[in-house]
Amino acid sequence: MSSQNEFIAKLNQLGCVTFSGPQATEYLQGQITVDVKKMHENAARIGAHCDFKGKTMSVFTAVLSSNVYHLIMRKSAIEKSLAEFKKYGVFSKVDIQQAVPEMSFFGISGKATLDALKSLFAELNEQHLSVLSNEFGSAICINISTPRYILALNSDGLALFSKLTNVATYQDENHWEAMDIIDGIPYIEAQTNNEFVPQMLNLQSVDGIDFDKGCYMGQETIARTKFLGRNKRASYILIHQGVDASIELTPGDALEKQAGENWRSGGTVLQSAVLNDATLLFGVLANDTQTGDVLRLKAFPEQQFTVSALPYKLD
Repeated sequence: MSSQNEFIAKLNQLGCVTFSGPQATEYLQGQITVDVKKMHENAARIGAHCDFKGKTMSVFTAVLSSNVYHLIMRKSAIEKSLAEFKKYGVFSKVDIQQAVPEMSFFGISGKATLDALKSLFAELNEQHLSVLSNEFGSAICINISTPRYILALNSDGLALFSKLTNVATYQDENHWEAMDIIDGIPYIEAQTNNEFVPQMLNLQSVDGIDFDKGCYMGQETIARTKFLGRNKRASYILIHQGVDASIELTPGDALEKQAGENWRSGGTVLQSAVLNDATLLFGVLANDTQTGDVLRLKAFPEQQFTVSALPYKLD
């Protein structure tokens, strides 16, 4: 993977919702799965925004900078999450906005490419979810299988970053998304809104749920799922060797699993990416799925995928 880890990617599919104001902390505490009151500027959190039934509307990476909370998520999931945030925000002194257009997101990995960042972020470390914020924006470390960084840059940061990097070294955003799958980090798109409780996305395994915090939207279902052992699904990495460019995968695609001579419903695609000669999926399957199990796409039954090991243990 070493050569694959040296890259820069423009993350066009990421957007951001911001929360500011005197009651921003209290408001967010009642809305998301992580303990906002314990957040600080040097550490990010992965978490979820759920509806009252505990179904996930968005998965985000949260950063606190200059008393403003930034929830970075997939653009297609923002519309529903933002509408729900604003619906309940009218009762609190909190300003909720979709981040201004000049906020730009990049994924970056590898020593040579990280050297280009020293003029923007001089003191990066490799601790998972560590954050360095300054006048240019924020750098968030993701370090599950290998260290890499999400850069959230304002207009000044983008101008300097563009001077320091060679566009010829940029990879397609697909490369970053493949790394997310390898790391078992889920995301929610518009097609998979309100379908899964956070445990089906393995968020408890990436420290994305604080079970000991106070009440928040969907908490009852999420807690019952944990303490009564009612969750029967989890997310798994699946790999198909050999790229078929004619197959276009989308979130929400159905997967099937073989049962004797027949195939039955087996799960749902969350995200997919192509890396060299392999197509990678992250999909919600039955939680008794084993490494080496074979599934196929319902719409394209000739496309079969093998379950690969997760980088963490499922709780």
